[in-house]
Amino acid sequence: MNDNATGLLPVGARALSADPRLATAVRDVGRTYGYDYFDDETVGRTLAEHEAALRRLSRGGLVWAGSLATAVGIVWLVWAASGEPDNMAVAVTPPAVVLALALAAFVQVNLQGRRRLRHPFLEGYRHVLAAARAHGAPVSYVPAWLTGRGGAALDMAPLPSYEAPAGGRSTSVAPPPKPPEVEEYERIADQGGWHDEAGWILVVAGAVGIGYAVVEDLPAAYASVLLIALGIWTWTAGHRLGRRQRELSGEARRYLDELTRAQAAGAPVHELSPPLRKLLDTRL
Repeated sequence: MNDNATGLLPVGARALSADPRLATAVRDVGRTYGYDYFDDETVGRTLAEHEAALRRLSRGGLVWAGSLATAVGIVWLVWAASGEPDNMAVAVTPPAVVLALALAAFVQVNLQGRRRLRHPFLEGYRHVLAAARAHGAPVSYVPAWLTGRGGAALDMAPLPSYEAPAGGRSTSVAPPPKPPEVEEYERIADQGGWHDEAGWILVVAGAVGIGYAVVEDLPAAYASVLLIALGIWTWTAGHRLGRRQRELSGEARRYLDELTRAQAAGAPVHELSPPLRKLLDTRL
């Protein structure tokens, strides 16, 4: 299997072979690192294996142990400090040790992740992607895990710099046009997500207002029924938006499938938009 359900690679073998200069560069990388980066099936499968290994590491026992130790250490430290002990240093030392162990666990996970990212296959593939971009070959996306990007702004293993050569490239195969439904999905995919919470807040606020009106015999407070109506409208709007997003996501997935087939035929697949990239990630 490839690194995602659609089989869409960052760049396909046909795109790598379309420019003789790029093909030469990729062959040089392959000889250096000992892998054939023109074999799409093997590349996709190997990427999937490395990504799965990194996912297991990020969700493994060390992470759970570090998280548990962090929670225990913080609670223990607060409890020890708030008790006004006679010797503060003695009181906070045990929880501080627990927190130090938690930090050590996270550091170990980070080091293991960095070692995995330095695997020769991944090192070479980052060079392939850098060369493809420099030669003007369309790279549909650069997997965040491949460069070690998590919550931090900087990549742990960024693509290497590669000097762009002079000249251009061309291809006789055109990518499929983007349907209007997919463009609409890209516009609204990240909208919403707050309707349920806002609806509940408005309904509860309205109910409290009505309750206050009844208890205090304050007719003006009955106007808070408008908050309930607004909360219901918010829920309804969120439901309609969510339903439309689900409908359009099906069109977007079909478009990703078309891109995969086009890439296999040698068509350039340009960088995906963030909504499409996120949708691709959910299909792993």
